[in-house]
Amino acid sequence: MDRRIRTRRRTLACLVAMAAVLYVGVAPHMVAAADDELKLSIEDARKLAIEHSGSYAAAQLDFEAARIQLDMTRAEGLVRPSVVVAKRAENARKNAARALVAKRQDLMLEVDSAYYALVAARERLAIRKKAEEQAKESLRIVKLKFDSGLASKLEVMATEIQLARAGSEVRSAQNDLELAALGLKQVLGVDLAARVVATDLAVPLKGEVNFEEGLALAQRNRPEVVQAREALEIAELEVKFSDNDYTPELTKRLNQNNLEKARIQLEQVERTIHVETRRLYLAVRGAEEAVKIASAAAGQAEENFRVMKLRYEYGMEIANSLLGAQVDLTEARLSELQSVMNYDTARLRYENYVGYPGDGAE
Repeated sequence: MDRRIRTRRRTLACLVAMAAVLYVGVAPHMVAAADDELKLSIEDARKLAIEHSGSYAAAQLDFEAARIQLDMTRAEGLVRPSVVVAKRAENARKNAARALVAKRQDLMLEVDSAYYALVAARERLAIRKKAEEQAKESLRIVKLKFDSGLASKLEVMATEIQLARAGSEVRSAQNDLELAALGLKQVLGVDLAARVVATDLAVPLKGEVNFEEGLALAQRNRPEVVQAREALEIAELEVKFSDNDYTPELTKRLNQNNLEKARIQLEQVERTIHVETRRLYLAVRGAEEAVKIASAAAGQAEENFRVMKLRYEYGMEIANSLLGAQVDLTEARLSELQSVMNYDTARLRYENYVGYPGDGAE
């Protein structure tokens, strides 16, 4: 076996071993003691995840390995120069860089999803607690009317059941909040016993979404289209360098065949990106409209409950009407919250897809 090949394999073996050792060394370690309270904005959460993600650390090692591999290929090229081989090695390094960026993009989307899940759980708990307070107030009013002979025992019992149900829903919301916090802490790599508080509010993300700008950015920087362009470039080089009297005719035909396939592949990738960008954009627009509708419905339910409470106090409505208006208000508030979370999630997915960093960011 050629000595250079043996040396190359030994070097790669050492590299793999070093990567394994480094990976153990940079595996995510827990931060924040159990007694600490981590108050995190969305940006804080993203930075924390980058610092303690084991999968991202492994992707960094893969990128470093690709850089070393490129240096080795360049060294071999001093003895056996090849434009195509050098180009492939360079593309391999770029692909590793893109894999690193892709891992970061995936991690950011995972963090964002877990973070806003915690925000949503916190707001749901607040809505449920508000509903419980309203149920207590309704029970107070019904008991006063019962004592005055203006309400039946059945109305009191119905209101007590409503209060018990509201209390149960509060406890369920508290459990959901605990699970959402655990989910975020798992993604961030912090101590699962630590207290994590999301400081951002449950409001629609600001800024406009422009489809044409997003599509242009995605068509320029998405890794699948960049790789397809590079594959086309290599195919063109192979056709160019085989255009001589020393290359067999069958090899020339095969290279030309590969070139045509590379062109078709690039076109298909560009079309796929266009469709996916449009799908994500329309999802944002649909979610935006849903927020407006849900907000209007919540405002209507708020006013209806206020009026129904006054009418009941003046003996113009029965208790069931009051309790029904209270339930409708709670559901409307929850629907409004969910619509906001759906919009923010759609925005994050769209921006994560079209906002893929170019090769200059590696």
